[in-house]
Amino acid sequence: MRSHRRVESVMTDSEVAVIGAGPVGLTVALALARQGVPVTVFEQDAELSTEWRASTFHPPTIEIARHLGVADAMIDAGLVAPRYQVRDRRDGLIAEFDFGVLADETEYPYRLQLEQYKYTQIIRGVLEADHPHVTIRMDAGVTGLRDMGDHVALTAGGATTTAGWVLAADGASSTVRKSLGCPFEGLTYEHRYLVLSIDYPIEDLLPGICHVNYIADPAEHLLVLRVPDVWRVVVSVPPHVDSDEAVSDSYVCARLHALFGEQPGLVLRERKTYSVHQRVVDSFRHGRVLLLGDAAHINSPMGGMGLNSGLHDAFDLSVQLTAFLAGEVDETALDLWATRRRKAAVETVQRITHRTTTALAEQDEQERRRFQQQMSEMAADPERAKAWMLDAAMISNARAYDLPPRGRG
Repeated sequence: MRSHRRVESVMTDSEVAVIGAGPVGLTVALALARQGVPVTVFEQDAELSTEWRASTFHPPTIEIARHLGVADAMIDAGLVAPRYQVRDRRDGLIAEFDFGVLADETEYPYRLQLEQYKYTQIIRGVLEADHPHVTIRMDAGVTGLRDMGDHVALTAGGATTTAGWVLAADGASSTVRKSLGCPFEGLTYEHRYLVLSIDYPIEDLLPGICHVNYIADPAEHLLVLRVPDVWRVVVSVPPHVDSDEAVSDSYVCARLHALFGEQPGLVLRERKTYSVHQRVVDSFRHGRVLLLGDAAHINSPMGGMGLNSGLHDAFDLSVQLTAFLAGEVDETALDLWATRRRKAAVETVQRITHRTTTALAEQDEQERRRFQQQMSEMAADPERAKAWMLDAAMISNARAYDLPPRGRG
């Protein structure tokens, strides 16, 4: 077979530099390392983040984890959520969907609830134990980058280094994306979300709820979600309430009272707000720099698809880049990856998460009733329910955008 590999004209300090030691960056590092590709990971913080952020892993993502040899550790540390509910603040349960209908489609017919910081700890442990050709440089943020045509020059941690390829997984505020001057177009929702982490058996206060509950309300839609350590209540915050007020004792207590009634025993372990966006970069590939995860696309959290989509970016890219470095394909494979993953972000992830967000926040009473009826009828129809769940579990997404095969690790 004729080799397609581009001949390097310079020696580089690292064949592949991954920017960002979050879940996406460490996943692509592990996937490449398992194929023998030397990788250096640059992380601006001195320690891995322990912030409570994303926590949902859908079936195709667990299949990727199985391929990488970490699924068992994730399942042991996580919480299996076999069902999810759609509720209305006034009318209660509208529909319940059972992932069990997907048992003939995947080995993992459920959502796995696992805090992303625990996932990154699992991945880092495997990298450090089994892959000495991967270097993780903490406290080494990238402050400058220049594509030289046959390599990339980086300034990281105050020093200059070079890499054959740069994979930017440095989050929504990506320094790399900004250095490239890439447009990051889209919208910012008027509302923000207040995240409350509660150490209390919320299931005793809201009888009948399951581990994942989407609650529609025209004034204040919610997500009530169980993760291994706590319950999370995610509440929409209207634009006239600023961030300081939203995390104040009075505002938080009012939100909890509206949801649970008088419950003085609630232990609140976290409160924070964040803005909600739907944005995507102009292209996931800029020469020798490839953007993935939140550096390339961000979306509403309703549906739990953002982290998963980023991990799909990482796995797909690892397959294409490994094949290119081995001389099996030419650079067209990287262009196709960039096009494919951008389409997945725009056509499916953003469409579904935006649809869910707007439906939960719908203010028109007729539209609210139409949504309730649609959800109720769909849940009661096995064929329609399965089609809905294939979308909700991102199985349709993985198939539509040719996520590579995910064999056993």
